[in-house]
Amino acid sequence: LFHCSPADDQAPTPSERGLLHIWQSAGPSSQLCPERVLLSRPVLQASLGEHHGLLLIQGGEVYSFGELSWRDLSIPVSAPLLEVSLLGKTVVRVAAGGFHCGALSEQGNVYMWGENTAGQCGLTERVSEPCPVTVVDSDVVPPAVVRVVYLALGREHSLALSTQNELWAWGSGCQLGLVTNTFPVWRPQKVEHLAGRHVLQVACGAYHSLALVRSLPQQNTQNPSEKRQRGRSPHYSVTEREESFAADTGHYCPLGVEIFSPIQCICLAYSSSPVCLEEVRLCLETEKQALQGPKSTSLTNINQKGKAAGHRRRSLSCVFLSGSPRQQVYCACSPSSSCRTQAAAPEEAGEGLPSLETEVWSWGRGSEGQLGHGDQLARLQPLCIKVLTGEEVMKVAAGSHHSLALTAHCQVYSWGSNMCGQLGHVNSPVTVPQQTKLSDDLRVWDVTAGQSHSLFLADGDCVQPVLLYCGQQQEPTSTQRGRSCQTQRSPNRAQSYTVRPNLLPFCMEMGYISGVCSGGLSCAVLADQNIMGFISAIHELASRERQFYCWLSSVKKLLLTPLRNRGEEDSLLAPSVDQHHLLWCINSAFSPLMYCSSVGNFQVMGGFRSLHKLSLECLGSRQTVLAQLCVSDQSVSGNVDLVSLLYWPLQQLHQYSRVLLKLAACYDVLTTEYQSLHQGCSQYDSLSLSLLRRKKEAETTFLFWSTHSGKTTEVLRLPQRRVVCESSNRSLTLQNAGRFSNHWFILFNDTLVHTQVHKHANMTSIHKYYAIKITCPEESFTLVASTPQEKNKWLRSLNQAVDQVLGGAGQGSSPGLTAMTRTASYKFTGEGRFKDAQYTGGWLLGRVNGRSETKIQRFSQYFCAIILSYSSYGECIMPDKVLNKTDCYQGHWRDGKIHGFGKYKYASGEVYEGCFSDGQRHGYGMLNSGKLAKKSSSVFIGQWVHDKKTGYGVYDDIMRGEKYMGLWSDEQRHGSAVVVTQYGLYYEGIFRDNKMCGPGLLVSDDDTALHGEFSDDWTVNGKVESSGSLFSSHLCLMVFTTF
Repeated sequence: LFHCSPADDQAPTPSERGLLHIWQSAGPSSQLCPERVLLSRPVLQASLGEHHGLLLIQGGEVYSFGELSWRDLSIPVSAPLLEVSLLGKTVVRVAAGGFHCGALSEQGNVYMWGENTAGQCGLTERVSEPCPVTVVDSDVVPPAVVRVVYLALGREHSLALSTQNELWAWGSGCQLGLVTNTFPVWRPQKVEHLAGRHVLQVACGAYHSLALVRSLPQQNTQNPSEKRQRGRSPHYSVTEREESFAADTGHYCPLGVEIFSPIQCICLAYSSSPVCLEEVRLCLETEKQALQGPKSTSLTNINQKGKAAGHRRRSLSCVFLSGSPRQQVYCACSPSSSCRTQAAAPEEAGEGLPSLETEVWSWGRGSEGQLGHGDQLARLQPLCIKVLTGEEVMKVAAGSHHSLALTAHCQVYSWGSNMCGQLGHVNSPVTVPQQTKLSDDLRVWDVTAGQSHSLFLADGDCVQPVLLYCGQQQEPTSTQRGRSCQTQRSPNRAQSYTVRPNLLPFCMEMGYISGVCSGGLSCAVLADQNIMGFISAIHELASRERQFYCWLSSVKKLLLTPLRNRGEEDSLLAPSVDQHHLLWCINSAFSPLMYCSSVGNFQVMGGFRSLHKLSLECLGSRQTVLAQLCVSDQSVSGNVDLVSLLYWPLQQLHQYSRVLLKLAACYDVLTTEYQSLHQGCSQYDSLSLSLLRRKKEAETTFLFWSTHSGKTTEVLRLPQRRVVCESSNRSLTLQNAGRFSNHWFILFNDTLVHTQVHKHANMTSIHKYYAIKITCPEESFTLVASTPQEKNKWLRSLNQAVDQVLGGAGQGSSPGLTAMTRTASYKFTGEGRFKDAQYTGGWLLGRVNGRSETKIQRFSQYFCAIILSYSSYGECIMPDKVLNKTDCYQGHWRDGKIHGFGKYKYASGEVYEGCFSDGQRHGYGMLNSGKLAKKSSSVFIGQWVHDKKTGYGVYDDIMRGEKYMGLWSDEQRHGSAVVVTQYGLYYEGIFRDNKMCGPGLLVSDDDTALHGEFSDDWTVNGKVESSGSLFSSHLCLMVFTTF
């Protein structure tokens, strides 16, 4: 069953798209002659039953052909019959069962017609024309009509998939998966055992059913319906317990419900055959006999393999195209999926992409092993095929008595009846899925199964797809062609058949095949003609994408997963850095940029050396297989070039660009399609060049670390750090550097490193200075290049590095000039007020400029600083190391420093209000120390020079009651001054080194004047002349306080 998307605006004519070819599978491939069905419009979908088929053409019309027994008609495929009753219903999908038909409208309505003896049409009367079948959910109040999105039909049963990803069934037999003992089931009923599970696709064999289900999270894999069923049934056998405990509880399914009362049947004139009515009883009797014996040994192998598969990690994300680019990817995903279980289904890999974490469930008859559970028992309810868990199955197909599963790795698993070699291998029957052996250069992307054959659609050596066939090759006898096949339980062995899939040579003449389908002994394909190279380009894109994904899966399976598992137990991968974490990043990268960065980081840290040694130890014989995946010259000799192997995915971007260029050539240059495709081509080219530059940067950086190894450089070695340029050849030095100093500059993509070694340097005279001035937040310096070329190289590299860090175009673009203003973060490291401060805000010419919040961590506390402007008014709060308090400044700034008039509140309690220059008190200002209640309170008003009292100033010691008015020098009283105390003393004289010195005048509170030589504070040497008395020398005047 397949379908194609409608043609686009510039699609070819109907005779070039949707071409249907059909043929009988029985007979030698060299004698087969496919018949082309000529219709007025393209065929969008085809479905084949036992002896009839349905066609859906563009416009939603449905045609029938073949043996229409319910109408007593035989319609040749060359002149199909239009289903008039479906006109105007806008049919979007058709399905053909053994002897009945189904159609699905755009509104999700189901229409059924054909044989209805087993209730497979969902109606209680004979159905010769399409009639609506209503699917109603009676578990909700009020009952709601269910919208259906997918149909699958068997011989005596029908399955429907709703928009809620729930499964509904009707008809007869254990292949329904319903807990009932009444057959036929005339109305659609929900398969409760899959309630709460996200069903993606279903397929019907003659008497068995398959379902592709999204896996549940590991922490909760059992749905409520399974728990209810386990507790409800008192006949839970011992073997069932062993199966459920051996496997994951989410894979549990009972073999059936014991039947105590006779099977009830609604008898009509055309009731079911006795074989159908006794279906369940026969199944149970067979199961009881099998349960008495020992458990099948094959189940143990299934459990072991299922456990190993459960440990597989999700592979690299990649679009898997399970059909032609013309084919719409069927996705039953819906955000309104069932909420019957609290365990939410995992999210899709991406919007519109199918989930890769899937399981295959089967139920119904198993006499030929078509259920895949390791035995030939029947199952009345769905049971997970544990061997396929973790294999990333994308599609399932069911033949009459065999089953197929297609994986995302373009591999096919088959099981069931192999009487005619339809499984593609020798064993018969096969009760456990086995991989079909195909050539290494074939990648299967669509499968279908008929009564006794299988048909594969694969990519070959050329762009055009090829057909592979395995199964019956000889026409059956007339007795085998009779209608008795409707009740046939097991297939008959064909007299002539092919075991291995063989190439059908006529497929190359059909054009570009987009899908295949089978039913009974018939096969059909849909194909397109290559017009203007458009179809060829689309198929090439899909083919290369499948090839790329298979290559990625092989590398992950053979290399990444074993090394990662080994790395978790061995520390060999991480001698000095966490290289195991880098390897995990490579394994889980999802975008080209992330992947290239992860591989580059791993290479920079020297991880490939350790990886190569470890690969030799743990890969063993797989080294040869892995070498075949390598594209370098070393792979010819059997050696694995791990660097080239992990960088090879980047080549896929060039393939995208080339294919998009082909597609663009199919359109006129003035159309929107051409512009979009051409733009995409340019973007892929740009991305490819950018990633190649990153690869080269990683290689250059690795060589740099290998050449300059040592403890000093090892500190700078980080995974994401890349070397841009360095001056070990003395191409750059510091201006005015000493003769015995050697300066080494290393420009990384995130930092500029300057190292200085004091040794004798062979200096060469530089007649011309090719200077580069660098302004940093805390310092500025000038570099001198040896030649103009070196100056241009360093200047370009510096600007590009800054531009790349700031999120600009990076390398490859014009360097231009570094932006004068921008917003950035910086942590101050130099000694000073801003040490350890983290500033985030505006910058101007490399200096702080703008309003921001700066955090400084000191003593487990955070302090904030706000700087309003680089050259204007601002406010700043800074910590004090000793007092564990904050300083606060409000005032003007210049060049990122305190400059101009402002007010500074110190952590000690002092307050300065005045002028600043370059972060220091300079000019006129007032300093208040302490408060009136404290002993140390004082006020100074005067001149400051370089943060010290210098010049004229007034110092008022409030607690001592003294006021000094005079000259200062370097924080000391020095020069002419006047001192007044609160006790009435007045001194006028000279101070030197903070003390009275030389001649002076002292006046007391009673107006007594003293003239003399002062040698210390308030100490007079020699004679002192007074208003009426003479005092002896060395007279000391004691006052309450002295300086």
